[in-house]
Amino acid sequence: MSAEPAWAPRPPRPDVYGRTRAMLGDPTPLACTTALTAIEVVHGGDGLDTLLRWITPEVRERLARQHSLARRIGRHGGVAARIVRARACRVSERATEVAVIAQIGTHARAIAIRLEDLAGRWVITVLDIG
Repeated sequence: MSAEPAWAPRPPRPDVYGRTRAMLGDPTPLACTTALTAIEVVHGGDGLDTLLRWITPEVRERLARQHSLARRIGRHGGVAARIVRARACRVSERATEVAVIAQIGTHARAIAIRLEDLAGRWVITVLDIG
């Protein structure tokens, strides 16, 4: 008995125009890259503009606010960050939630990410950094 991963491709489904479209693949690499950039941004580093394609305006606004606060207290990035662990769970046909543990400096941070299939690509609709 082999267990198939939750993100395994499923049969094609029709899109809003009636065309069939395959299920999107595993979003974990995108979630990890985004989490790494987001953790650096909230610690005063640059890189928010590189995320614009994959995040909603609400997520961008939150990250920009946290970036601004970090800059006001004197943080300007430069601290190395890395992803320690990531776990994805497909919660529906069009949504996946990913839990990421990132380490920045000597501190570990938990990051919760929700990705949704919007117009045939993964878009991050929720990104919470603990």
